[in-house]
Amino acid sequence: MNQAEYETMYRLETHYWWFVARRQLVTSLVNQQIADTKGARILDVGCGTGATRDALTIYGEVFGADMSEEALSFSRSRGGGPLTRSRIERLSFIDGCFDLITALDVLEHADDDLASMDELYRALRPGGLLIVTVPAYGFLWSEHDEALHHRRRYAAYELRNKLTRVGFEIERLSFFITFLFFPILAMRFVQNIFKKSVEPKTSHIILPDWLNNALIGLLAIERWLLRYINLPFGVTIVCLARKPELSAPDLIF
Repeated sequence: MNQAEYETMYRLETHYWWFVARRQLVTSLVNQQIADTKGARILDVGCGTGATRDALTIYGEVFGADMSEEALSFSRSRGGGPLTRSRIERLSFIDGCFDLITALDVLEHADDDLASMDELYRALRPGGLLIVTVPAYGFLWSEHDEALHHRRRYAAYELRNKLTRVGFEIERLSFFITFLFFPILAMRFVQNIFKKSVEPKTSHIILPDWLNNALIGLLAIERWLLRYINLPFGVTIVCLARKPELSAPDLIF
C-alpha cells in the first residue's frame, strides 16, 4: 500500500466499523483458545499500523512483523512489543517459537501464498494455533482490492486446501460479515461499473457515528453466532488452523 493508505488506516483503525469488528472477532477467538494460558508468545504478521497487535498484548508477549517501514513507523507510535521488518514469505524468526500467529488480511498480498503458509507453519511451535482472515470471493474484486495491492480473493475450499497442503489441521473455517454481504456486493458492482478514478482508491466510506456504531453492533451479533455455527457466506473468511503436535517416537521392545 502507499503512504496515504497507511495514514488512512492509522486514523480509522481504532474506531471504523470494519477494523473494530475484525479486531473484536480475533480477540474473541484468541480468548476462547488461550485465555487460560499465561504469557503466550504471539506473532502478528502484517501488523500494519498496530491496533490489533496492541489488543493482543493482554494474552502475552506480542511481536509484530510487516514488510512496510511506513506501517511499522505508525505501529511503533502506538507503543507495544518488538517489531521487525520482514516479508511473510521469509519471517525473521527461528523455527517453532510462537504459540499463536495471526495473519489478518495478509495472505492475499503475497506473491506466493503457499510459501507464506509454509513459513507460518515453520514459525509455530507444534500444537500452536494460526488465525487467518482473507477476503472472500473473486467476484467481489473491485477498486478497493487494487488500491490495497491484493493478488487474489479466496474461496473457502481454496484456503482450506492450501493450509492443509502445508501441514495444518483445520479446526474452524467460517465466513464473516455475512449480514452486510449483499449491500457490499451491490456497492462493489456499482463501483466497478461507474469507476472514474485514475488511481484506485479504497472504499472506506466515513459514516455518521450512529451508523458506524450500528454496524459494529450488527457484527457483534455475527460474532455471537460464530460461537455456535459457521456462517455460510460473507465478505471475509476466518480460519483457525493448528500445527500438529509432535508424535511420540515408536517404542521398540
